[in-house]
Amino acid sequence: MKNTYSATKFESIPADEPSLIQSMQSLLQGKMEKDYEKGNTKRDAHPKHLALLKAEFKIASDLPEELKVGVFQKEKTYSAWIRISNASGTPQSDKKKDFRGFAIKLMDVDGEKYLKEEKETQDFVLLSYPTMPLGTVKLFHDAVYYVIKWNPLVLLLKFMMSGKGHLLKEMKKGRKNQTSPLDIRFWSTTPYLFGKNNVVKYSIIPTSTYKSSLPNDLTDTYLTDNIEKHLRESEASFDFMVQFQKDPNLMPVEDAGVEWKETDSPFIKVATIKIPQQTFRTKERDELAEEMSFSPGHTLLEHQPIGGINRARVEIYKNLSKFRHVRDNRKMLEPVD
Repeated sequence: MKNTYSATKFESIPADEPSLIQSMQSLLQGKMEKDYEKGNTKRDAHPKHLALLKAEFKIASDLPEELKVGVFQKEKTYSAWIRISNASGTPQSDKKKDFRGFAIKLMDVDGEKYLKEEKETQDFVLLSYPTMPLGTVKLFHDAVYYVIKWNPLVLLLKFMMSGKGHLLKEMKKGRKNQTSPLDIRFWSTTPYLFGKNNVVKYSIIPTSTYKSSLPNDLTDTYLTDNIEKHLRESEASFDFMVQFQKDPNLMPVEDAGVEWKETDSPFIKVATIKIPQQTFRTKERDELAEEMSFSPGHTLLEHQPIGGINRARVEIYKNLSKFRHVRDNRKMLEPVD
């Protein structure tokens, strides 16, 4: 099957982007080699998982024709895995204010894939903030370079001197002590094709009746503890939404740091996520969380990732995942139901 889903009409790729991506990959791989012993190599991003959960992803039954694209073509309930994580590149206590990650992997997905690593899955990768403040490859590369080669203070000074101090303030704003990842909203932050002629971003909105509370004293594992308490008492649920790009100037593809305002284009519900009551704090589940890989590139062609940050993530995630698995003598795992 020929790939007829072209992103070229939506993208504008800087000439130096491939070299910046390669540089980031080398820097991050070097950090992984330095930070972790063989046999215990963590991810370069979101290394601390808070939970790996079984879930269901149910496509809405009454979608209009323009929304029946890719995995949303027909009413269907997919089995899914969800990996919830802290975003910091270094595993740290849940007490630390941070962004949180919510990665969804659908099973038994038919169709031609953007990457050929996994044959029957579809991933959606989301963050607990509507934007990625370092929203271009150049900005992201500079942050990686100065933090790894120098230290965060040098990055702070560099950004302040170049008039980019507001980006660091935005990052600080997004780091929080949430009650639970099951209580909060997540966004894709980056854009994706939606068929041949549309671009979208994704978001999930919590709809659970059960709500967690912050403990009086935050602990190193309070987020995982609250997920466990929630799923002991009740299922969790989210609405899965899409937001269409209406104006490429107000809603750019190449800068993930610009929020697509809901006043310009409201989110539309296309599916429901159900996370049933379950026991997840097991050695087997933790091991599976380390073996699995999530990527914006694990997707149908109809939903392929676009924009600089996605181009960088697809390449870096793919190569560093292979490095991590080979270094630790792990198999690259495509999960089944």
